[in-house]
Amino acid sequence: MQLPKYKKKKRIKLKVCQEPGCGREFWGHPIAKYCELHRDIKQRQKQKKEFDSIESKNMVFRHSYTDVVEITFQCCLSACENLFAIKVFPKQFLYPRFCLEHRNDFKRANFIRLQRRKSRD
Repeated sequence: MQLPKYKKKKRIKLKVCQEPGCGREFWGHPIAKYCELHRDIKQRQKQKKEFDSIESKNMVFRHSYTDVVEITFQCCLSACENLFAIKVFPKQFLYPRFCLEHRNDFKRANFIRLQRRKSRD
């Protein structure tokens, strides 16, 4: 039994370059993203990472303790009255700002959303 020969079909489309600010049109495969100039990675813009401030999720606690001390802090999230204990180490000044229930970004956002809902009702 003879099988028919498969002919690969050329699937070339008119595409737009995905490089920010380029917008050139080029003919390429469906998975192609960049024009001929930007296919070379040296010609593309470098993606800059955006860093959050350290103090957005942590607090700077300046102290002069020479021994490990356990100190109780109040959660810095508005409407949260929880107290939590932190071990303060000598020569270390960066500590968590929120209680254990709100250290996660999602849990913080969810708590704020629930507080807004309660204030509307």
